[in-house]
Formats: sequence, structure tokens, C-alpha cells
Amino acid sequence: MEPCAARRAGVHRKKLNDLGRTWAGAQGSTKNELKSDLDAWGVTIPERYKKPTSVVIWPCNVTAFNVFRDCASQWRYLTPPMGSPVPMGIERSQLESTMRMLGVEDQRDTLRKIQHIEAGALEVMRG
Repeated sequence: MEPCAARRAGVHRKKLNDLGRTWAGAQGSTKNELKSDLDAWGVTIPERYKKPTSVVIWPCNVTAFNVFRDCASQWRYLTPPMGSPVPMGIERSQLESTMRMLGVEDQRDTLRKIQHIEAGALEVMRG
């Protein structure tokens, strides 16, 4: 089956979620700005997500991942009274702006894919 055709089989969303979990859980890299940001905010990553994992990015998901990666410093956090900051997601205005600057043609589909990547990342970031 063609990888992007697997979308109909329900695999597409899982692959995007896995991509987000891998991005957020990649704690072994030499340059990991996410880890230092999470440490600064007091957010810890569960051990099960710290293992190095490789994920294949399907050609139909490359644009979504590139936009997600370009907006990696644009996370919105909610800080409850007397609590640690909780990551809520990437600022939507930044996603739209980045897609426009990169000339993304199908912004609606790209946003949908980014939301799946984001959901996987949030699963790891929130523990």
C-alpha cells in the first residue's frame, strides 16, 4: 500500500502522533532546545518516551513536520495558580504565518496534520 494512501486505513493519524511523540521525547540529541525549555519550566518527560526512536516521515507529511519544527519555539503554556506550567499547544497565529511565509498551498490539510503531530508531542510533554 502506498504510504500516503494508508490515510484511509486510519494509519495516517497514528504516524503523525508517533512523529510528535518522537520529537518531544528525543532527549538524547546533542542540541535539544526542547529539553532545556522543558527543564526551565519544570516539565518532565516520562521515562518511556526518553528511549531513542526513529520515525519515518512520509512524503505527504514533510510539509506539516517542517512547519511544526519551524514553530517549535512558539508553544503556549498555561500556568495554574501554585502549579507548574502546562503546555497547551503551538500558537495558531504562528502556524498560519509560517505556512504563509513557506508558501504552503493546502493550509487546512497541513494544519490538521500539525494538530496530530502536536497531540503526540503534548502527550509526552504533559506526561
